[in-house]
Amino acid sequence: MEKAEITIRRPHTPDEYKSLQEAQKKAWGITQDGYVVPVATMVGAQHHGGLVLGAFLPDGKAIGLSFSFLGRVHGEFCLYSQLTGVVPGYQGQGIGGQMKWAQWEYARTHQIPTIAWAFDPFQAGNAHFNIHMLKARSRRFLDDMYGPRTDALNAGVPTDRLIAEWPTSHDPRNDSWTEIDFEKTGHVIETHLTSAGYVAVAFVHETLRGDVQLLEIPDKIQAIQSQDQEQARRWRSAVREAFHKAFQEGFVVTDFIRGGTGSKRCYYRLERNIWV
Repeated sequence: MEKAEITIRRPHTPDEYKSLQEAQKKAWGITQDGYVVPVATMVGAQHHGGLVLGAFLPDGKAIGLSFSFLGRVHGEFCLYSQLTGVVPGYQGQGIGGQMKWAQWEYARTHQIPTIAWAFDPFQAGNAHFNIHMLKARSRRFLDDMYGPRTDALNAGVPTDRLIAEWPTSHDPRNDSWTEIDFEKTGHVIETHLTSAGYVAVAFVHETLRGDVQLLEIPDKIQAIQSQDQEQARRWRSAVREAFHKAFQEGFVVTDFIRGGTGSKRCYYRLERNIWV
């Protein structure tokens, strides 16, 4: 069967805005209407400096959405991207990336210097997409940003978030990094492998020596949560402490790496006093 054509564009009708609401519910497994962006909010943002995009099928049904509005980050205007998601069944096809690059082109054309958004530091797939693929950076961590939530990804855990910043002053696709030696590079969090085969927290280093550090997260914290809730709690506490410490000392997240000892090990790369 031939795949239906998908178009990334602004919504044009009230029904298309309502379809974006349905896509939001499906993309995040939302069951409470209070978490869904109202149509009036999307329309208002669309006509006053924000940007609402949908990934639409030919019949006008939305299978992805991106919602952003004008804001400020570090004293400068930004396009704050509140939501970008794709419904199950269409994920993994590059649709989310197309919507993000459409955001970037819009912001660049309208001379908005930065696109910013929040993401869960423990979602390795999102971190890889945001930091490694899009080449956004981060220098800010917010504790429990949204408070308690009930959707599938956030129920029962703190909503700690990293704030990604994506500059539009240059094309980040041209950026590159030097190779990193996992054994010789400092690690913000000291870890070890358990007998059960997952990575566990030992401690957060008090002193960060050198201008490049690695900050490890578990590949799948949900799996640890199901096996060892105390260890999952220790991970969340250590990552929160580690990011606050690193950012206070002038480090910036510049990459997300899978590698080192064990192919499923995941690390944020942090560099001191670097910003573009």
